[in-house]
Amino acid sequence: MTVSALTTPAAAALALFTATASLAGAWAHPVLSLGPAVAALMAVIALTAWRPICGTWLLPAVLPWANQSVHTGWLMLEEFDLLVLAVAAGGWGAWAWRAVRAQRAGDTTMALDRRVLVLSGALLAVAALGAARAWAHGGDWPSWAAFPFADYQSPANVGRSSKSLVWAALLLPLWTIGQDAVSRRRWVVGWWHGSLAGLATVCALVVAERWLYAGLLDVWSGYRTTAWFWEMHVGGGAIDAYLSLTVPLAAWWWLRAPTARVWWAAAVLFVLACHVVLTTQSRGLYGAVVIGAVLAYALHRRAPPVDGDAGVAPRLGNAVVLLAVLAQLVWVLLGATAIADRLARSGQDFTHRFDHWRSVASTLGGGADLLLGIGAGRLPARMGERADTGTPGRLTWIDGNGGPRMQVHGPSHPGLDGVRFGAVQRLSGFDAGTWRVRLAYGAQPGLRLLVSVCERHLIYDRRCQWRFIRHTGDTAPGPVVREVDLFGDSLAPDAALARWREGFFSVSVLTPGAVVEVERLELFDAQGRQRLLNPGFQQGPAHWLPAAQGHFEPWHADNLYLEVLVERGTIVLAALLGWFAWTTRSVWRGWLAKEPLAGAWLSAMAAMAALGMLISVTEVPRVAWCWWVTWGLGLAFERNTSHKSRM
Repeated sequence: MTVSALTTPAAAALALFTATASLAGAWAHPVLSLGPAVAALMAVIALTAWRPICGTWLLPAVLPWANQSVHTGWLMLEEFDLLVLAVAAGGWGAWAWRAVRAQRAGDTTMALDRRVLVLSGALLAVAALGAARAWAHGGDWPSWAAFPFADYQSPANVGRSSKSLVWAALLLPLWTIGQDAVSRRRWVVGWWHGSLAGLATVCALVVAERWLYAGLLDVWSGYRTTAWFWEMHVGGGAIDAYLSLTVPLAAWWWLRAPTARVWWAAAVLFVLACHVVLTTQSRGLYGAVVIGAVLAYALHRRAPPVDGDAGVAPRLGNAVVLLAVLAQLVWVLLGATAIADRLARSGQDFTHRFDHWRSVASTLGGGADLLLGIGAGRLPARMGERADTGTPGRLTWIDGNGGPRMQVHGPSHPGLDGVRFGAVQRLSGFDAGTWRVRLAYGAQPGLRLLVSVCERHLIYDRRCQWRFIRHTGDTAPGPVVREVDLFGDSLAPDAALARWREGFFSVSVLTPGAVVEVERLELFDAQGRQRLLNPGFQQGPAHWLPAAQGHFEPWHADNLYLEVLVERGTIVLAALLGWFAWTTRSVWRGWLAKEPLAGAWLSAMAAMAALGMLISVTEVPRVAWCWWVTWGLGLAFERNTSHKSRM
């Protein structure tokens, strides 16, 4: 694209805007101190301004932990968003500076890929269309101050559902800059390295999680790992979608390792990643990873590495890696394990999944909805209104006379179990003894509540103390203050690492249709210490999070293609499939031209396409962004593929 009087100022303005937005997000962060947060973001801006390619490694590397909604209560925004904006600020600022220097030197061209600019424009158009459709269907839009804490049934969810498209459109033009194939491929290599680093982080987090909450080698219980994908507080397949992308990339690294030292690192990562895949107990993920890994092996065998690119992996070592993976697979699939039981129920579960898909499809209201969708992020609201689905609860916030107030909703319809939903806060440091809860709330005749303290990573309770609270008669006007002792298990440390376990305090409304306004929540341990942060909600919803257990259907379509069809319409679904085909064609051309990483991209694309039949990734913004960027970078394999990228 020609460097003009328009493009250079536009890039500079975009850098200034994204930097300001990132720092504004740090100022609004409910947990981090302003100084350290601003310093970290300024360091990212400086790093990516100095070396823009660092962003392609940094963002996928930090992605597994750059969301702390379990501590902040943020649902619509997250720390990863601030990092994306910081990387964009540094990158576009550097581009604008280079453009000015190029103009002074008489160089009138800059290598912005026109195809990627068109793609970015299309992504922004899809995001705008989804927002317009959501706006057309109405609803109570929150204020800007309340936006980060809006829930999934709010119209504000359009922002959460669409921001992955916006972030991809913001960065892809930067990450495809280059005058020749070699300079363009360096962005692909950086992304690949960052994805491997992110996968290693997920593996470490899963090992720690299983060690603390289930047992490192436990395959008999139904415990399914989630790592730090806190978006799974209402279920979904965040970790599944992430692994479907990264495990095939790790398989390719192992198969094409250029040195013996690299081979050892790649082999360990691949074996550990396969173990992590098995711990998710996701049958769809199993199939997707098998497809990706087998395709990677087939491509590797079809075109063995030459010219010293790779190929030093010992045959005996490769055999040992395969045996280690197969041994894990046989152990969990053929034994009396929870995974084997899930596989035996596959037919019955698929029938249930198919019924769920029909419920999702029935949310379409007519021809306009079929063509343009019901609006991005509006599926949870539609599902929550349906009598045959509904939600087991909801958490909303209002401005009361004395400040913010928490509203905990009971099940939307009779027959739903309110125990499966609660307003929760993260806890650490469990001790022996009886815990006590004091709460002030608006009581109602016939109201039933449940308060509990549990050892719990995210979804599965380990040991708990709890108490049911009932109101059987009339109540006086104004808030009721209740103080109750909890019953149940001892929370004394029961193992060497038990003190490292964390958990949740939770309050649930069990009465269908009831909405309870809570003014204050306090939790005291056996020593009488107050253990909750922000108990009176002076900081608004900070530290509080809605969480579901065992009833996740209202929040997910469990099919990427169906969710795109319902929320964005047939036009966008056709465009999505066209984009996938375009990228696959580009990567295939790169493979024919012997690009070293083209096989990795083909394997990952196949795994993602397969998992999309059972997972709807669009409601997990940071992982969806990872998918879209991978698809966008795949276009770099098509042009001038006579030059090879260096692994």
